[in-house]
Amino acid sequence: MMNGESNRETSCAPAGRPGALEVSLPVVASARPKVRPSRMSRWRALSLVLVHLLMIAHVGQWLWTGSTVSPIEPSEAMYTLDRGHVNAGFIFFSLAILATLLLGRFVCGWGCHFIAYQDLGTWLLKKLGIKPKALRSRLLVLAPLALALYMFVWPTVYRECVGAPRPKLTDHLVTADFWQTFPGPVVAVLTVLLAGFAIVYFLGSKGFCTYACPYGGFFGVVDKLAPGRIVVSDACEGCGHCTAVCTSNVRVHEEVARYGMVVDPGCMKCMDCVSVCPKHALSFGFARPSAGAKPTKAGRTIPYDFTLPEEMLMLIVGLGALLALRGLYDQVPLLLAMGLAMMTAFAVMKVVSLVRGANVRLQNLQLMRGGRLSRAGGAFAVATAVWLVFVAHSAAVQYHGWRGRALHASLDLGDDVWDSGDAAWTPASDADRQRLAAAIFHLNRADRWGLLTSPGVLRDLVWLYLAADRSGDAERTVRRLLDAWPSDAAYHRGLGGVLGKAGRLAEAAEAYRRALALEPTLAAGRRDLAAALHSLGRDEEAVALFREAIEVSSGDTSWRLALGQLLGELGRPGEARAEFEAALAVAPGDAQAHSLLGMTLMHLGEVDAGLGHLQNAVAAAPASADAHYNLAMALLGLQRIAEAIEHLLRATELRPDMHLAHYNLGVATFMDGRPGDAEPHIREALRLAPEDSDVHGFLSVVLRELGDARGADEAAARAAALRGGS
Repeated sequence: MMNGESNRETSCAPAGRPGALEVSLPVVASARPKVRPSRMSRWRALSLVLVHLLMIAHVGQWLWTGSTVSPIEPSEAMYTLDRGHVNAGFIFFSLAILATLLLGRFVCGWGCHFIAYQDLGTWLLKKLGIKPKALRSRLLVLAPLALALYMFVWPTVYRECVGAPRPKLTDHLVTADFWQTFPGPVVAVLTVLLAGFAIVYFLGSKGFCTYACPYGGFFGVVDKLAPGRIVVSDACEGCGHCTAVCTSNVRVHEEVARYGMVVDPGCMKCMDCVSVCPKHALSFGFARPSAGAKPTKAGRTIPYDFTLPEEMLMLIVGLGALLALRGLYDQVPLLLAMGLAMMTAFAVMKVVSLVRGANVRLQNLQLMRGGRLSRAGGAFAVATAVWLVFVAHSAAVQYHGWRGRALHASLDLGDDVWDSGDAAWTPASDADRQRLAAAIFHLNRADRWGLLTSPGVLRDLVWLYLAADRSGDAERTVRRLLDAWPSDAAYHRGLGGVLGKAGRLAEAAEAYRRALALEPTLAAGRRDLAAALHSLGRDEEAVALFREAIEVSSGDTSWRLALGQLLGELGRPGEARAEFEAALAVAPGDAQAHSLLGMTLMHLGEVDAGLGHLQNAVAAAPASADAHYNLAMALLGLQRIAEAIEHLLRATELRPDMHLAHYNLGVATFMDGRPGDAEPHIREALRLAPEDSDVHGFLSVVLRELGDARGADEAAARAAALRGGS
């Protein structure tokens, strides 16, 4: 029986004549009593309305007060597992799983907002005379569990396999940025209309729950272990009323006849079957869990709608559509993509049926009869073809975006590409330059081929253009972002970074000011503005900016540390010392504060006190290369060479790309009377920073000491050329 076949008439064809014209025969009315309405449906509707009222109150509190309990959404549990953020969504999901372990899938049936949309969609279709028939599949029903494992299990397994550190648990039960992880209003409405309503027409009344919901994938497994079940008494006469009203697409009368209870994990304990049973034979009770349950009576095989090879094709199409649609243009959320993927797979199989079959029906539409395509069938085939073209186009856009981002990630670009005058890419290797060019090529393809602007693609292009010293392209790209999102403070800050790198510091400062006007708490923008003002010689404005931030921030020592560093650069070490000491009074274990205060005290001539703070910094952050380096430089200045070498070695182990650590390690080793051991460290520093004239100059000294006059002369000439060029 194909999905959507009519229940109102029986179509017969003469035996041995496939594809012969169907003849509709009247069906004799049944003598059985009419199925009465479920009393539970009203209570469930009331429960789901209450869920939505609570959701509205939740959002209203956030809008009114500026903060609220973090989203009570199971997907938030991903942030707990990945980042250690203990939020309300994680707690709710955990409690829901525990409740399901005892009572079965009550939470799904009585507390899920998406159930409400599907129930409403089913009700509306019935009002139009359409009773949506559910798709029955062996393989697609496993898709939600696979998605759940990908979302909630795979990240943890991957982290353990690669040996990454486990995240530290932190409290995120209250948030001020409530909507950060949710889509915008347009996408939210589309999700409800497509994954909440349209999917009912294609896949049945609980189509999303059965074939797309990852949370349902977990709940279905846990339900098999739950003792809470729909059970049957000897009063059952097998009338089938229970199956007729079940909106979870469970064949209730067959299951209770074979097992004495409902074993289908899709049962959401809506209790409609209990309510309509004319003999009161069904009830909710506690019994042996359904996992491993054996039938007590023989029964017929489940009537699946498609053959196994057809379902395998549907899985392939569904997976391809999911990859093509997920995150498309930074808009399509995973659950919407999953719902669309399942509908795409079903639609493709229906088109295949039009090619291979003689009589094909989709719910109330006869797509083909007697081998002849109907108007509805033609329209459905054309619509499916257009949709598949869109999915294929989306796949191409997604591929170029994915490839560009992968190449971008392999380049390991840091924040330094934003800085004015930065020459980080001047010594880049040919391989790095090739990957940089390839990343730009792929992201440009994704941008030009896309039907909508993708902010993620443009953001990546800005960084890559900066790294490639294409400031003009970077500026044009970030201005495109601002044209589309003029109120986004981060994009104004990005424009400031681009202009600053191009040396247009006054314009950069104005861009940073606009960013701060839009988002006064944007710490990075305030620091950027202070740096720009300092570069412009407007030092007092920069100092005032930091002092203002200190006044409005509560216990954030980073502002005092930044102000202290600026005061140190301005030749005001006494004021810098005061800021560092104030920071330590708030955070006594702050390694950076100890390090900065230590260096300031050394500069002021308070050697013992300064050295003590530098040692405290290493003790507070033993894995900090900067802390070891700063202590080493102080020790080197005190001629405690052996100790300095020890900490410089540790710094190079912690940060192998820290060229100054390699350089000074070479200097310290040379001072220790070992020029032969010093040379490799100097050459490593040159490999990391081939344009550093000081390193070339010191290499000349080392080579001359080793008797290599020619090499020494070449190094000295290179140092002179670089100094002359600068």
